[in-house]
Amino acid sequence: MANPDTIKAGATTGPERRAVPLGDGALSVLDWGGPADAPAVQLSHANGFNAYTYKGLVAPIADKVRLHAADFRGHGFSTLTADPAMTISWNTFRDDLIAYLEKRGEPVLLVGHSLGGTTSLLTAEARPDLVTGVLAVEPVIQPFAQAWIMRGKRLLGLPHKARGLAEGAAKRRAIFPDRDAVFAAYKGKGAFTSWPDDTLRDYIAGGVRERDDGQVELCCAPAWESLIFASSGSYIWDRLARIKVPLTLVRGGMFSTCPDPVVNRLKRLYPQADFITVDGATHFLPMERPDVVRAEILRMSGLSA
Repeated sequence: MANPDTIKAGATTGPERRAVPLGDGALSVLDWGGPADAPAVQLSHANGFNAYTYKGLVAPIADKVRLHAADFRGHGFSTLTADPAMTISWNTFRDDLIAYLEKRGEPVLLVGHSLGGTTSLLTAEARPDLVTGVLAVEPVIQPFAQAWIMRGKRLLGLPHKARGLAEGAAKRRAIFPDRDAVFAAYKGKGAFTSWPDDTLRDYIAGGVRERDDGQVELCCAPAWESLIFASSGSYIWDRLARIKVPLTLVRGGMFSTCPDPVVNRLKRLYPQADFITVDGATHFLPMERPDVVRAEILRMSGLSA
């Protein structure tokens, strides 16, 4: 692992936001610029979050790589159809990412957190020609046996862990008087317990929109976030076994979505891959230890800190 303490601050200006036509709408993409000859990087976010959430992670290295970060369908300011009545799987996000990478027109290092990490892995398996490597941070991967059990429970309509997450997301409050009210409601609570204030404000800036009645609402509708959770846990081990590009997996030492059985099996599949466990970090490692993620982006891009 590269030394995260040696990374110096880079660009201080924000990214350019572009609407990229895709299918039945547009993908909202943050382009952080960077030197024309710098390595290309594509960052994908977690379920319910948005690309701007990771501003604090990206900004210090924005002058070293050419990094794009897109809001997934149903998140941030993307306008692709996101109807909770749709039938989706996480392949839906893979296909959107592939469509954008085809437009970008160059192989990239895929960096993804949670949903974004799993989507990056699926993309690398389906289209290795578009990918130079994958940095998967806390990807959501069920242990081999558990994945089969969950698959059966889903087919039979029985309760399973993903359903519990989905039910919790569906109950999430969506409308607030203003952005400060969102901040007050989330600060230090639930998934946001360990987040720095600036990161929470970036999440709000990129994931809350104004309403006609003067209030604000979450860009990612709770029903859509719930649908994504409900569609998680698909059996993907056969596809993981076919990934051939360089891989680094970074996980937290606590409450990880990559428990030891997953990592141990992945090590057998990818003896040449790098596996990093960050003690004291959780599933929200990019918010808690962005320095570690930055260091790995640079290392996998062939750059020194």
